[in-house]
Amino acid sequence: MSTNRRIPHVPALALLSMVALSGCMVGVHHWDDDDGTGPSRRPIARWGESCRHDSQCGGGLSCIDATCEPSRIGIYPVNALIAPGRSDGLEWDADRSLPGWVWDDLEVARRHGDVDSLYSFMDTQRRAGWSRPDPYGYGFLSFDGWRYDDRYVISLAERGRQTLDVFDPTWRSSAGWSDVRFDTRLVVAFDLWDEDVRDDEPIGFVELDFHALREALHRGGIVYFDVYDQTAGQVLLVGVEVRPES
Repeated sequence: MSTNRRIPHVPALALLSMVALSGCMVGVHHWDDDDGTGPSRRPIARWGESCRHDSQCGGGLSCIDATCEPSRIGIYPVNALIAPGRSDGLEWDADRSLPGWVWDDLEVARRHGDVDSLYSFMDTQRRAGWSRPDPYGYGFLSFDGWRYDDRYVISLAERGRQTLDVFDPTWRSSAGWSDVRFDTRLVVAFDLWDEDVRDDEPIGFVELDFHALREALHRGGIVYFDVYDQTAGQVLLVGVEVRPES
């Protein structure tokens, strides 16, 4: 998956039919699908079970990456957890370097490998009084794993109307995409910025591919992803909810 897909941070926007035939007498022929040429006599598979083609999956499901998955999903970004400072070691809104112990403690929290440890760490940083960012940003949707479609750009928080001075922004409950065709090429991205008086600063550009979205779908509820490496350490977590909608 290419990473050369960054989009400028400007807002832009964002059935199956069953036909019953009566009065017909038809001959029914059965055959196995060992060679992949026709339907199988296997029982209809449920969500998460293996498959070889769509006809093996139950209603509302499709065979995606050899597994029966919902044909349509909803993707809803919920929140993010931003690091205590920028990748250059400075505070977000002050030209002061954070003390070394902050970064040492961050590494300890990351090694624990759980969401609670990172939120607890950031609570400590909040009480320490470091300057905080004013985060806003946008979400993008790609159906081919390469190009982001301008028609589906959403605002997570608009510049000038976002919550100020926070390490843990929560996005609008209405933000997201519904009735999205689930496919192995599906990718979503979030582009976060810190509003400043003069020049706004990038916080982080985050991408979640099909495998991440499927994990969130199967786990249910809000699922957090470690995006530290994607953002040069400036964003610790993003929380996303993915729901079946078919």
